[in-house]
Amino acid sequence: MAQNLVVDGFRIRMAERGKGSPVILLHGLGGSVESWSNNFDFLSRSARVIALDLPGFGQSDKPRISYAMSFYRDFLVKFIERLGLAKTSMVGSSLGGHIACEVAIARPDIVDKLVLVSPAGALPRSFKASPALKRYIKVTSARSIEETKQALFAVDRKPVDKAYARIVFERFSEPGAKEAFLSALKGSAAAPRLQGRLNRIGSPTLLIWGKEDIMIPVRYVEPFLRMKNCRIVMLENCGHRPHAERPVLFNKLVSGFLAEVA
Repeated sequence: MAQNLVVDGFRIRMAERGKGSPVILLHGLGGSVESWSNNFDFLSRSARVIALDLPGFGQSDKPRISYAMSFYRDFLVKFIERLGLAKTSMVGSSLGGHIACEVAIARPDIVDKLVLVSPAGALPRSFKASPALKRYIKVTSARSIEETKQALFAVDRKPVDKAYARIVFERFSEPGAKEAFLSALKGSAAAPRLQGRLNRIGSPTLLIWGKEDIMIPVRYVEPFLRMKNCRIVMLENCGHRPHAERPVLFNKLVSGFLAEVA
């Protein structure tokens, strides 16, 4: 069941379930706790799973601030400290994967394992935006649930559940939601690239990428190939959100990885 937690002055919506080693789920751009609806119950069978709406998204506070990558990195560290966690694993999708990498680089002492799902942050500066991302940005100007479904289709390349589209449409109707989305997108694009710093991540890492990802094409996996302690799994017939498109396989891969003893 979702609850609210105040972290550094921000009211944050979060959900927590299960016992054992903590695992934080970090959604992508425009996501929320609901992004993990196909994974939360399964993963919480063997771990203490914590999902949250990042500031600017879902039902968390959306102040008119700059949602730079440094802001999200520092916020997540404070969130972990607020929960009293000495060390935690993180599962980050797209923008969430970018944030997880930054925390792992800045504070390796509080990061156990990393699961990166089609992560942002390691794209070359020459990459301006994929056609799919340009279509997805239209979610901020959608005037109906149907238009929201069309924008979300750019992410998964398959029909989007109407109930989920309704949730997204309602969230973007909240004050500050559209501005936060665009600010977070700009913040991720403007952040220092991860390419030259990935070797500073010492945490065991699992990278999952859909071969048919049109949002962040799989060819941009190259910088992660040089990471130490990084296992890479590419899923066929899968796009940008493997946790939503291939949940059974995703859950099996992630739970097995998190359960491994070094």
